[in-house]
Amino acid sequence: MLNICKSVIRRPACSLTRGNQLSFRNPIARNFPARMNLVTISQSLDEAFTKHKIVPDVVDKFDTQGLLTIEYNPKDHVALGNTLKVSNTQNEPTIQFTLNSSGQEKELEVSEQDKFILIMTDPDAPSYTDKSFSEFAHWVITDLPLNANKDNSESAESLSTILDYSKGRVLVPYMGPGPPPKTKKHRYVFLLFKQDPEGKFEAPKERARWGTGVPGSGVRDWIKAHGPNSKLLGINFFYAQNEVQE
Repeated sequence: MLNICKSVIRRPACSLTRGNQLSFRNPIARNFPARMNLVTISQSLDEAFTKHKIVPDVVDKFDTQGLLTIEYNPKDHVALGNTLKVSNTQNEPTIQFTLNSSGQEKELEVSEQDKFILIMTDPDAPSYTDKSFSEFAHWVITDLPLNANKDNSESAESLSTILDYSKGRVLVPYMGPGPPPKTKKHRYVFLLFKQDPEGKFEAPKERARWGTGVPGSGVRDWIKAHGPNSKLLGINFFYAQNEVQE
């Protein structure tokens, strides 16, 4: 077995078998059989995005290109709509992106020149039913590298990358969830884009409404304005709420 989930994560999130299947050691595995082909996993991811209305609330329908695994600590993993405590999500998580298997018709090619964008956004600010401050930008990093696979597609390292934030450009520093009292659960959505090489990316003027002043405006509008040819590759998300709900 080829181990592609390395180092920074204390317990590897996944491993790749010779048949281009993933064997999970992460709570996200509750959503999938133990050794499922990544193409099939992509279909399950798409269903989760629709069920929780990430599509179309945050982004339009897209072709999932890989798996975004996220760990705040050994006990708190982001797992497609699970609920995490606000107090356990205040520090930057460790994030790994694993490309779809090479058995797909159109495998994503990654060169050393390609750059990527990591985003975390809250489409439920101040609440799911009140979008007056939505979306709220929690984290934006551009110019991130991924391990190249264009000339070395058989390498295990080319299939998976643990993101190194120090190699990117932080436009919006990480801010952990802070849902107001009595606003129920908020969705916190992580997105990874392949960056438009011709894009001109600037930080939003403010976090609320991504600086547009338009309720409901967020990632979709920011990408269109600054890098319309950026390609969405993967999403993961969790819920969190204030302890005061009555």
